[in-house]
Amino acid sequence: MSDMPIAYSDDETMVLEFLDHWEGCNIDVLLGYFAEGASYIDMPLPPRHGKDQIRIYLDTVFSAFSVRIETLNIASRDSVIFTERVDYLQSNADPSVVVPLPVTGVMEVRDGKIVAWRDYLDLRTAEEGLGIAIRPADAAMTGIARTQEQAT
Repeated sequence: MSDMPIAYSDDETMVLEFLDHWEGCNIDVLLGYFAEGASYIDMPLPPRHGKDQIRIYLDTVFSAFSVRIETLNIASRDSVIFTERVDYLQSNADPSVVVPLPVTGVMEVRDGKIVAWRDYLDLRTAEEGLGIAIRPADAAMTGIARTQEQAT
């Protein structure tokens, strides 16, 4: 794509490659980009620590939908990489359903591997667009209290 952002460092190049690999839904390829003991969190979901927990989360994600990522902007300072993206979530239950989800991501990179990844997104957009519940039913798991009105 000609509008692809330009990477200005090896870490930015690695992050762009990593994000491109999401379309393949290959968990082993994606996990290869993470350092041992890495953390990954989609706000407001609970964090995943270590490759085993990240693998379980990715397996859950890919069992419900596939993801194609369009990176709009990338910037970095030292070992912190910022991305502005649109993640296109395509329902496995009904492939005609594609939800564009605006996301801002922050990755910390060390020795060419992701050690921490935080994505900031509106989970309700994903849940309502796909017609599925992504957030845990137990509000204590997220630390965010949900009223009955919010849950419906």
